[in-house]
Amino acid sequence: MTTDTPMQRGGTGELRTDLAPLTSRFGLLESAESATWLSGRMGDDSVPGPSTYWIDAIVTLSEADYQALLDDYKAVDTTTAPVVESPLDEQLPDGQYLASPELDAAFSQDTFRSTVHLSADGQTLILRSVFQ
Repeated sequence: MTTDTPMQRGGTGELRTDLAPLTSRFGLLESAESATWLSGRMGDDSVPGPSTYWIDAIVTLSEADYQALLDDYKAVDTTTAPVVESPLDEQLPDGQYLASPELDAAFSQDTFRSTVHLSADGQTLILRSVFQ
């Protein structure tokens, strides 16, 4: 596999709604109201070595928590839309999104690399993260 080839995302395709696995990994989500998410492992199961995992999530926050993220991490209108795996993609909210490098960095601690969007609806956060 070359570095130009994206790693294949594997997983069960099962939509999950339990919050604990998200809140334990992402402290900024500890007071999330609800979430729908998918996860899995990247790469080829037949290749030995350390594993890289992924999580895609749509998270509902309180209006106050949403506003705090918006203010603290300088999220602004963006022309990029979030990308998440199917069937989670069917639950993405319509409309405008906000994002910022600071918001991505806030969810990219330790071995996590994350891309985060806030929906302009005032309560929804969309997270795409990979980690070892």
